[in-house]
Amino acid sequence: MRALRSCLMALAGLMLAGAALAQTKGEDAMLDTLFAKLQTATDPMAIQTLEEAIWEQWTMVSDPAQRQLMVSGISQMQRQDLAGALTTFTKLIELAPQLSEAWNKRATVQWLLGNFTASIADICETIKREPRHFGAYSGLGMIRSEMNEHRRALAAFELARKFNPHIVGIDAEIERQKAEGGDEPDDPLGCGQRTASR
Repeated sequence: MRALRSCLMALAGLMLAGAALAQTKGEDAMLDTLFAKLQTATDPMAIQTLEEAIWEQWTMVSDPAQRQLMVSGISQMQRQDLAGALTTFTKLIELAPQLSEAWNKRATVQWLLGNFTASIADICETIKREPRHFGAYSGLGMIRSEMNEHRRALAAFELARKFNPHIVGIDAEIERQKAEGGDEPDDPLGCGQRTASR
């Protein structure tokens, strides 16, 4: 769990470092290409570059006002102004509820604040909009594990690994959740949905 937590904090760092650049119509095609390459990559530098590129695509916002909110919220997170970041990402979600990364950023802030229920709700909104979001699934797995919901943690971690098989510590965490046992829930992620990805 410690290795996975360290990896997730590194992923959060990549997320915070990503520039909020202009979004293009080719974003979906670009993400498809990046995810395909991530599946087969073996070189550590290539893997890191692909992960960074995916995070950058997720943080791209074309509208100037929305882009400013994204940049401001990221800056507030970097400064540990979590209350400010929460307000900023809430404003961004109100303006652009279709932006998966706006939900994911707020989910991360809620997690850092210890508001697990609110974080889970925002993660569920994230994966509705971006079903390949390995960062969201990893975060969900950690929260479910801390809540002793091990079968849901397992489902989340397995999806994280499906879309990014290079997450440090993910295999061990999956085995740990399997060992914890428990009944298979009707709703594997606890998001009121069965994603098409599982």
